[in-house]
Amino acid sequence: MQAELFDHETPEPVSKLVVQRNDLVNARFALTTLEMRLFMAMLARVDRDDTEFHELRIPVTEVVALSGRRPSSNDYQQLKDMCALLASRVIYVERPSKKKKAKRAGQAVEEAPSFSNTPLMAYADYSSEERALVVRFNDRVREHLLQLNDGNFTQAQLMQLLKLKSAHSYRIYWLLKQYGSFGTRTIRVDELKRVLDLEGQYKQFPLFKLRVLDRARHELAQTNLAFEYDFIRGKGNSVEEIRFRFAPVAGEVLLPSLPATTEWQKALLEVGVSASSMATIGELLDKGEIAPGYVQYVVHQQRTKSNQGKIKSLAGAVFTAITKGHLAEEYRKSVAQRHKAALRKPGSSPPAAVRYRVQEAREAFELMQKKNTAKGTTFEENLALVYLSQGFRRERDAQGQEWLVKDL
Repeated sequence: MQAELFDHETPEPVSKLVVQRNDLVNARFALTTLEMRLFMAMLARVDRDDTEFHELRIPVTEVVALSGRRPSSNDYQQLKDMCALLASRVIYVERPSKKKKAKRAGQAVEEAPSFSNTPLMAYADYSSEERALVVRFNDRVREHLLQLNDGNFTQAQLMQLLKLKSAHSYRIYWLLKQYGSFGTRTIRVDELKRVLDLEGQYKQFPLFKLRVLDRARHELAQTNLAFEYDFIRGKGNSVEEIRFRFAPVAGEVLLPSLPATTEWQKALLEVGVSASSMATIGELLDKGEIAPGYVQYVVHQQRTKSNQGKIKSLAGAVFTAITKGHLAEEYRKSVAQRHKAALRKPGSSPPAAVRYRVQEAREAFELMQKKNTAKGTTFEENLALVYLSQGFRRERDAQGQEWLVKDL
C-alpha cells in the first residue's frame, strides 16, 4: 500500500491566491495541521467567480509533502483519520442582529446575534486508483467562498501560507491578513480563543502565549506577515486584549497562474506540476536538499518515459522522483559523463586535464548524502576521499569559479 500511495499526482489548475469571505476568516472552527493543508489545497482550486462547487481531486503527495518531510508509513492511516474528521467538521458563524436595539425598562437591549452551524465538507474520500483525496465543499459554505465580489473578503498568497506548520498559525495569519493594510489588529483574548476553538483551554495565559502566540510569531516570521504583539491589561492585571503589530501588506492582484522566473520552475510548469507542489520543491531547493539541475534532469527523464507510455501521470512522476530522490544516483553519473563527453569530442586532441566544477561535486554529494550513500560525513571529507585522493586539485579561474582539476 505505501509503495503505491505516493506514486502519482493528478495535476489540477491552482491559483496563486486563495480567498475567503471575512465571516469565515473570523468563524469558530478547529482543524488539525493536516486538515488545514488540505483546506488550503482545496481553496487553491476554487475560482471565486464559480457559481457552484465541483468535486476536487487532491494528490495525497501534495497534502503530505507540504510539511517539508518525506512520506512515512503512518501517512495512510493519518489521511484515513483526517477524512473521517474533516467530514464531520462544523463551522460556527455569528452575525449581528439586523433589528434595532429594543428598549426594556428604559434601557437599550441588543438582540441576540444570528448564528449558523454549517458542515464544511459534503464528503472527503480517498481513491486508491487515483492516489488522491476526492473532496467537495458543502454547498452551504458557498456564500463564504464563491461569488466574492463585494469587497468583504480576504485573500492571501498561497506561497506564504505553505510556509506555516501549525493550524493556529494559519488562522492567525488570516486574521492579520484581513487587516493587512492597517498594520495592526487588536483582538480580545477570549475572542481569539473562540476563533481558534480554544475556549476553556489554556487558562494559564503564559501557556497560551508560549504554545499559540509565540509559535505563530515564529512561523509568521518566515512570511510577509511577521508580527510583534503588545498585551493590554485590565483589572487585576490580567491580559484582556492583544495588539498585533506588523508591516502593512498591500493587496494582491489575483493572477491566473504562477509565474515562472527560473529554468527549473519553467520545466515543472511545462509538465503540469501544481503551484503547491512547486512550493514544496522550492522549499527543498532552499534547504539545499536538491539541486536545480536535478529538477531539470528529472523532468527530462520522466518526460521521455511518458512519451514511451511508461508513466500514467507525468506531473506526479516528476514530483515523486524529485521529492524522494529516486534519480539522484543517475543524475550524479550523468553529470560525470557529461563532463567527460565535453572533454573528449571527436576530432579533438586528448585533453590535458579532467575538470569538474566544485559546485556540481557539492550538489552530487548532497544528493547522495540524502540517500545515505555518500562517502564521508562532510563535503570536505567527501572531496578528500573521492577526488583529492585520486590526484585532483582545487583551482579557481579568473571568474572566481572553483574547479577540481586532474592532469592526464
